[in-house]
Amino acid sequence: MIYTANEIKRADATAKQQGMPETVLMERAASAVAHRLQLPDEASVLVVCGTGNNGGDGWVVARELAQRGHDVFVWSPLGAPKTDATSMHAAYAEQYVTIVDTPPSTDWIVDALYGIGLSGAVTGKGRDVISWLMSQPANIVSIDVPSGVPSDTAHDFDGHAVTATMTYTLHGFKRSAFLPKTAPYYGEVERVDIGLPHTSSWRVLTEADFDDSLLTRERFSHKTTYGRGLLIGGSEHLIGAPFLAGRAALRTGIGLLEMIVPEQASPLKAGLPEAMYTSADAIANKDVDAIAIGPGMVEGETLVRIWESVRKKTMPIVVDAGALSHAHLDAAGTLILTPHPGELARMTGQTVEEIEADRFGVARAFAMRHGVHLILKGTHTLIVTPEGTGAVNTVEASALAKGGSGDVLTGMLLAMWARCRRIETPHNPNEQAVLWHALAAKKMSESMHPASVLASDVVETIGRIQKEES
Repeated sequence: MIYTANEIKRADATAKQQGMPETVLMERAASAVAHRLQLPDEASVLVVCGTGNNGGDGWVVARELAQRGHDVFVWSPLGAPKTDATSMHAAYAEQYVTIVDTPPSTDWIVDALYGIGLSGAVTGKGRDVISWLMSQPANIVSIDVPSGVPSDTAHDFDGHAVTATMTYTLHGFKRSAFLPKTAPYYGEVERVDIGLPHTSSWRVLTEADFDDSLLTRERFSHKTTYGRGLLIGGSEHLIGAPFLAGRAALRTGIGLLEMIVPEQASPLKAGLPEAMYTSADAIANKDVDAIAIGPGMVEGETLVRIWESVRKKTMPIVVDAGALSHAHLDAAGTLILTPHPGELARMTGQTVEEIEADRFGVARAFAMRHGVHLILKGTHTLIVTPEGTGAVNTVEASALAKGGSGDVLTGMLLAMWARCRRIETPHNPNEQAVLWHALAAKKMSESMHPASVLASDVVETIGRIQKEES
């Protein structure tokens, strides 16, 4: 689950109202971190504690590491604790650790300086402390968030923060762990469950969430069992995109595929003989399960005319690339939009920087305002529902940072939505398409450097995915 700072604070407040003292909650959380933190027996540790509850977590971790036999030093550069719970844990830990005014060099550093309560850029003494931390050769483990990194957005983040080797994030992931500007500071991230109920509407998707039953075929099924899709794309100078999308749809398992492409693309039809080809004039009479429009298309009269026909159809419509426009947000069918940040900036009037600083907030607001499914592409692609709930993909696939990757995803989405119209399935088609797309790129990168992987290579790997056994 993924939480904002306010959501975490409300969860803590609810726990206290229900009888769990703050000192107990702090002990539980920090003890869980200490248990995960398995250091070499001879390792020395410096724990840097702030004055708030994050500092209290640090005091508990310091005590437990000292009780395990480590040489532990605690440095509180910002002064004495400001909360009762932190003061209590500090007083208890002092009999086990060495309190220092000048920090020594150690093998490991535990960063418990600032937590989710930080607002804005770090100033004053705290800024100097972070500078010192980043000058040290030791591995740094941060509790909850790396000090200096905001929890929710990167709007006011100036880059002055701890770059952690490892971050143990409490209760749930924080949004900034998935923002381009702040994610690199987290290092490896591991969620530590502290026993509170989970209430977030945002989930983290991992490889384990891929439904590999999508790779199976029913014995007595036939081509229409897996859906019929219509793919519309291409323009005079962008003729390859719809064929990438079409091949991806077929590799994803769509039963029947029809395509509408410009005359200039006719020579490429022979390369995809499994598809059927029709004209834009036939859209009104087409009975299909899903439509995808946009790969390789550009603004102009042709797109306007085609959209007027498409928008009247009642089946799901995947909208990508050139068809992504603020003018294309009204349709009879369910809309699935697949912008990258630049395309969403064009549709919202915001800058790319503004969108990347608050991907969750911007994507959620847009999806709810227009009643659409939104897939905001990126290193951590967001999949948002019209109700404002969502998920973030964490399967790493740097090979997708190449032209044509979005066209492949569009084809896969077309296949998934067409299939779901025919077969009752428990999975979310958008989430599964995004996961499958990333897994195919990851699989291809095992036999070829990610920089050399082409979008067409990803297409040919779609059917070779095998979910790792847990």
